Amino acid sequence: MKKFRLLSILSILCLISGLTSCKSTDDVDAQILLALNTCQISYGENDVWVDTYTENTSLECNGISFSHTANPAWNVWNGFVATRNSDNTDYSTGNWLEHQWTSMSKGGMSGAGTPHLVAYWNNTETADVEAAKASCRIYIGNELQLSVYPQYVYLNNTSYTYYTMKNGSAYSKKFAKGDYLKLNIYGYSSDKGVVGPVEFYLADYRSDNTAEWKLISEWTYVNLEQLGSVEYIYFQMESSDVGQWGINTPTYFALDRLNLKL
Repeated sequence: MKKFRLLSILSILCLISGLTSCKSTDDVDAQILLALNTCQISYGENDVWVDTYTENTSLECNGISFSHTANPAWNVWNGFVATRNSDNTDYSTGNWLEHQWTSMSKGGMSGAGTPHLVAYWNNTETADVEAAKASCRIYIGNELQLSVYPQYVYLNNTSYTYYTMKNGSAYSKKFAKGDYLKLNIYGYSSDKGVVGPVEFYLADYRSDNTAEWKLISEWTYVNLEQLGSVEYIYFQMESSDVGQWGINTPTYFALDRLNLKL
């Protein structure tokens, strides 16, 4: 990556109020910390991004873009949406699709009712998907292929996925010994290709010792430094609960406080 390109995009990002904690633009180790409560995003019903079901609309937060697709005719979406919804009630006996918007922490890292991202991964996506077409991907500068060094991110379960794994549903099993839900985090660069994954278990019941079982319900730090210099970050999921049409577990996760080094 050429230095003038790095400085150019960094200068733009640092001028946006509240987005970043930036060092001097002469410092190639400058960092951006993405916190959604600093972004100009419009929220509508249920305190969810107004364009969740709008076609051909991407979610952008002050220079960082998050993949998003929608089909309003079918009332479906993939990728990322921003949300301030704080209702993490267990709706296992109700309609979860009306309540798919909340981290188990009832909001982002800034507290209950604060903005965070909820992602829905398209579970028909294959492991060899082209990085630029991955359903859940993050990139900087409107896909200008500017390289960044991911440092860390905080991840959590959504209430929908958490309670489905805990209780089971008509479509998904209640997790028991041997079960897991894993998030695989990849990087991509044109010179190195795909790097990773960084693995993070949203649920892990693989141990013979039940005391070691984990079902994530709070924001959890995940180090991304092993990805190195990348142009995209993208996410895929694995579950032990798989059926004829792919993963049965709801393929949602929550994300906040992404840190990138330029």
